[in-house]
Amino acid sequence: MSNMSNIELTPDAQRRARVREAALDVFARYGFRRTSMADLAAAAGMSRPALYLLHPNKAAVFADLAGAMLEASFAAAVAAWPPGTPVGQGLAAALLAKDLGLFRLLAASPHGAEILSEGTALTMDLHADIEARFRALLIERLSAAGAGDAPALARMVTKAADGLKHAGGREADYVADINRLAALVARSA
Repeated sequence: MSNMSNIELTPDAQRRARVREAALDVFARYGFRRTSMADLAAAAGMSRPALYLLHPNKAAVFADLAGAMLEASFAAAVAAWPPGTPVGQGLAAALLAKDLGLFRLLAASPHGAEILSEGTALTMDLHADIEARFRALLIERLSAAGAGDAPALARMVTKAADGLKHAGGREADYVADINRLAALVARSA
């Protein structure tokens, strides 16, 4: 999720990180609906009461996991497109840094569609926040590159990239399509 090796975590933060790591595996293995708090507690190596002290229910566990993953993906996208990088290269790198991990997780789980459906309903506000911040990053980088109507272009790019991410298919095709999208945007910028 994120590199926290240089940060000293409090015991509570360590437990939350352990629950997130376990939840990623358990939700991928069983899907959201079949996962229980007992499954999550066992995978995290703690009792159910200890898990309930951290999260009132599995939806809260899922939301915490999703929030951490979204923040990490946004940070990766920002790092992947430093100022001054050519539009095609930077855009492709940022889109893949932000979304390729999720694409892989959903493709690897037999419950990918269910997780995506439940996750969207449970974490809509988190997704909306990250998407708004990502669009702002695109507007900033596209404007710096001299793109006309950068807000409209950023809106179009995020919708197109989201469609590509959720279309399914092979990873190689997804990566190639993101690179094609970035090249198209670069030509118009």
